[in-house]
Amino acid sequence: MSHDSPNRAESCFGDKLAAQFGQSDRTQSDSESRTTLSQSQRQSERPSHTTAAELEQVPTTAPIVHHPDRMIWDEATGQFVLLDTRNAVLTLVHPDEDQEPAWSRSHWSLGGRPTDLANWGSAILIVDEAAARLRTLDVAVWPPQELGSRPIARLPSRLAASTTDGTLMVAHRWNWSLSLMHADGAASEAEEDAARIQRSATDRAREFVDVQLPFPPGLLLPHPGLPIVIVADAFQGNVCAVQTYTGEVLGRIELPVHGIRGMIWRDGLLLLTCQQLHAEPTTAENIASGNVIENLVAEVEFDPAKSPMFRYRHRQELGLPSHGAADPSGIAALSSGEVLIAAAGKNELLRLSPSLQVVSRLQAGQHPTVLAQDHARDRWFLLEQGRAKVRLLDASGQMQDAAIDLRLGGTPGPADRGEDLFFAANRSQFGWMTCASCHVDGHAIGRLADTFGDGTTGAPKAVLSLLGGRDANPWGWTGNMQTLHGQIFKSLGTTMHSPVVSAREVNDLAAYLHTLTPPPPRRDPDNGVDLIARGRQLFESQGCQRCHIPPLTYTSDLTYDVSLPDEHGHRKFNPPSLRGVSQRRGYLHDLRAPTLESVLHDWAHPAGVTMIDSDLQALVSFLESL
Repeated sequence: MSHDSPNRAESCFGDKLAAQFGQSDRTQSDSESRTTLSQSQRQSERPSHTTAAELEQVPTTAPIVHHPDRMIWDEATGQFVLLDTRNAVLTLVHPDEDQEPAWSRSHWSLGGRPTDLANWGSAILIVDEAAARLRTLDVAVWPPQELGSRPIARLPSRLAASTTDGTLMVAHRWNWSLSLMHADGAASEAEEDAARIQRSATDRAREFVDVQLPFPPGLLLPHPGLPIVIVADAFQGNVCAVQTYTGEVLGRIELPVHGIRGMIWRDGLLLLTCQQLHAEPTTAENIASGNVIENLVAEVEFDPAKSPMFRYRHRQELGLPSHGAADPSGIAALSSGEVLIAAAGKNELLRLSPSLQVVSRLQAGQHPTVLAQDHARDRWFLLEQGRAKVRLLDASGQMQDAAIDLRLGGTPGPADRGEDLFFAANRSQFGWMTCASCHVDGHAIGRLADTFGDGTTGAPKAVLSLLGGRDANPWGWTGNMQTLHGQIFKSLGTTMHSPVVSAREVNDLAAYLHTLTPPPPRRDPDNGVDLIARGRQLFESQGCQRCHIPPLTYTSDLTYDVSLPDEHGHRKFNPPSLRGVSQRRGYLHDLRAPTLESVLHDWAHPAGVTMIDSDLQALVSFLESL
């Protein structure tokens, strides 16, 4: 996992896993002996097997707006490794005492659509969403090499590895699943051969355990002493424990929070950085008092021998009335017992006492998100995602020297500037929130907000997903905004109480929102083709297409009386797009329907339509394929 990768294994698990994925037959000590090799020495020590492919270097002048968003420290090579998931660029940064500054960087093109990375054994592993593959890299040689890959389930999003039991864990956010693979069996000579990476479907099924989850998975955190992985919800406050050998979901807790962006173990307790949204009117006073949104560190007890095994123990607000702490993200526990938290939206690094009280707030560049530890030297690295820089922290969490600049030669355009604004708390009252606070990764969080969106208060509405929202005109639940620019201007003013809103900022935010595509369907469209086709026919025959017009947006530019009034008796609403509708959590303007089945059956929507169970199943299958 990029946020909090485990130490490199001292057991043989890593080497076995590396062998299974085509890694060279190189021991841990061999890797460590190469940490001080010069570039010329590395060039002369490439692995000999023919399946390896050298990565193509990206020059520092390349016209790319570098945006690294994953970072780990690689103990074997003594360097930190960053992944830019948007541009598919891998960055290696290692100490170089012979030059100034004392860190040397190189950038490498990966291709595909990588989503996360982890170090394990003597390899760097990467999950690729585009190809649905797990890729193995050797970054101890120059140039780095890709040693092979193998297929995994569709839509991989997060990756973690456990040194406890030799398990590799892949989260599939949009597929609502988790894949587990074990490396604790002896690898055969054939498995050690990189040419045998490509396996049959039967072999793959035997080696992977695919676990369906009750929510879309986000962060993964292996237990430090048990064959268990903690899985956090990508958007809401669900947390569950999964047994890594069997894939059994052992227990689950639903916290009243959302946006879990950081997760660590401390003294046997689970610490989470998260937020909590309340359906209170977004007045300036409510925002400053934390009545609208809270920025939190939550403490959860976990004991698999108890029932229930999770217990919500403590929550600590990180902001002050006049000084918010928007979007708490990366979190680290220091040897002193203190805790560091990156307040990504506020551009600050918070230091907390062992009792989780905020004792200091330090400026930390732009959008600090990830904390990674160099265990051997007892130091930390903080990623400034907004500026493509890394800051070095000592063992006490104090920032050292200047930031390490990782930028390439690209010039930020309107969408890049809009993204910076989307994650910036200086566009809200006292820095309590960003756009991303309620739209985590641009998506819905299954919560209600009272934002004056309909011109009144007292009738909170569901937070809408912004993924694919560019095509959702008109905007807002009541459809009272005819342009996306108008909706942005209103949201900045009445929801966030931005002190200043310029036309350029609105244009930039609109440009960024235009880059957000709808989420993929939860159901694989290639499965159940006949049932989906029947559901499509029902969609048309029951009149669903009158408001949700196919085939592009599955919405329309009008509002409709849906016979489901809000608290003020308002009955006409703007139909949301059905693209990616299966990825939402709660439906209708007030989330009264928990599932698509509930929309159609319990609330008889659309009005006057009734269906037998088999028709209902077919229609839901079609909707889940969009």
